[in-house]
Amino acid sequence: MAKAAGAVFDGKEKCWKASVDRLDALLPFVPYRYRPDRKPPYIRPWMVPQALWGRNLRALLAKEDWDRIRKDAYARAGSRCRVCGGRGPKWPVEADEGWHYDDATRVQTLKGVIALCPDCHAVRHWGKTMSAGRQDEALAWMMEVNGWTRAAATRCADEAMEQWHERSAYSDWRCDISWATTHYGVTTIQGGDAIAEKRNQSFVQKASAQYGSRGGHASYIQHLLYER
Repeated sequence: MAKAAGAVFDGKEKCWKASVDRLDALLPFVPYRYRPDRKPPYIRPWMVPQALWGRNLRALLAKEDWDRIRKDAYARAGSRCRVCGGRGPKWPVEADEGWHYDDATRVQTLKGVIALCPDCHAVRHWGKTMSAGRQDEALAWMMEVNGWTRAAATRCADEAMEQWHERSAYSDWRCDISWATTHYGVTTIQGGDAIAEKRNQSFVQKASAQYGSRGGHASYIQHLLYER
């Protein structure tokens, strides 16, 4: 009887461990909002320093390479948002480049490309959202996804803008997209840096023409009108 009981216990323990292993295997596919190993903020504004405007995968890579990377992000997420699990009414998801900023070396490093629903993408691209007059909607969505009060969401947006000002005070930022070259074997197109620089100058000039020296959100907004 003791042996039989021990066998039953061992069998249950193995089943439990197998279930845990299966859950661990599924965890990377669970939207951030519902993962037990993540805490808010799950989504927040993430501003690109002015010196790096226009310097992204869409500018630096051939169109077919960028399309392959972004469509792969959509497929990995099942065409659902990696943050909230939702989908947009017009198009399900959009590609968002995730960057890390080293303020000491002033290097912007690409960490990956993920699929975001339009609502979560609107939070990330805060300037474009403000230019469209949808900041209240974006604040409400940030509150919903992160479980925040309006004051907390507003404070997060203000801190992101302050950080953007600090980073935009420097013109020597560099961009590292080795993640894309390593994972997809792509290379920048010939003259890609020059194209990115030309785009940067164009965005800055358009922002200056429309908003003058008012600065603040405005100079960032104009740039994002031309980015997706």
